[in-house]
Amino acid sequence: MYRPILSSSKRNLSKLLFTTSNYNAARSNLISIRYMATSTPLGVDTSIENNLKTETNKLSKTLSKFWEKVEIINENDPKNGKHKLTITLDSKPIKTLLGNKLQVDTDREYLALMLLNEWSTLPSLKIKSHSLPLTSIVSRCIDLENALNDLDLLNSDPELAAKIGCKDRSTISNLLLRYLDTDTLLCFSPKKDLDGALRTEQDELYLPIIKKIEQFLTPYGPEKASGEKEKVHLEILDAEVHGLRGNQQNELTKKAATNFMNQLSLWDLVVFEKTVLTTKSFICGILLLKSNEFGVDMETIAKLSTLETIHQTARWGEVEDTHDVAKRDIRRNINAAAIVAYKEPNV
Repeated sequence: MYRPILSSSKRNLSKLLFTTSNYNAARSNLISIRYMATSTPLGVDTSIENNLKTETNKLSKTLSKFWEKVEIINENDPKNGKHKLTITLDSKPIKTLLGNKLQVDTDREYLALMLLNEWSTLPSLKIKSHSLPLTSIVSRCIDLENALNDLDLLNSDPELAAKIGCKDRSTISNLLLRYLDTDTLLCFSPKKDLDGALRTEQDELYLPIIKKIEQFLTPYGPEKASGEKEKVHLEILDAEVHGLRGNQQNELTKKAATNFMNQLSLWDLVVFEKTVLTTKSFICGILLLKSNEFGVDMETIAKLSTLETIHQTARWGEVEDTHDVAKRDIRRNINAAAIVAYKEPNV
């Protein structure tokens, strides 16, 4: 039985958005709805996925609101017998780009509320293409989870594999691992650049975090013959010493980083993926997932990943429609990823 537990017309969501005071600001500048499952931009697409009769496809094509009421339905999932919170438009489930229901587990009720808020607060006229950030990430989580649960189908369907961007988890992990070599937080500018202000702040902010990340990753690494864990050491690229050569982490570090990703739930892996691709930093991905452990907030992560740009624009000024847009893009993606990662604690 479908049981509506919340209607957008009957309940004020503003009191329920836990620690997401930045959400409304971030939501107004969030990612294109065509990023829900892939990085394909808006436009004409004749693929099977784009021709599915889903609400997200209809919205991406018409860019107009076509519903009256948004609700959250508590329904039983026949696949596993668990209850799910499904977002509906006029009593019909919203579908992801691959045709799966847009739904979350009951321990992510706040996320369900925000998805409802995302759809219920869209304007009645033309929809901006970046208005559904949470739907984008959650849709990828759902589509990836369903695809990876049926590896036989995935391996036999090249188009499906292309749509989700992988054939298994290792494809995602290997891609993200490459960002550890070129990590934003592992690249230090020359000491004379910008009168030394940038390098001074990089030393102050990056070095303590690098040390903590090394300690964090060490338990995920291989053991010595004595049974102790090999200590992880992150190689940095210091332009003062190394010039412009590339950077590369050793095999021990890569193994520890891979083991860390392997123990993530699929939803956390997608959140990690979004953060790493946004910040160009493997370290920032860890900081977001373990924000309580490292004592950082989302604004700090955004600052860490854009420190060089912050100093450059402070000196030379912002380029309109470039630096300002990038600044909002990074913050909207980081905040959206953090919201999807949040789960209500067990009571």
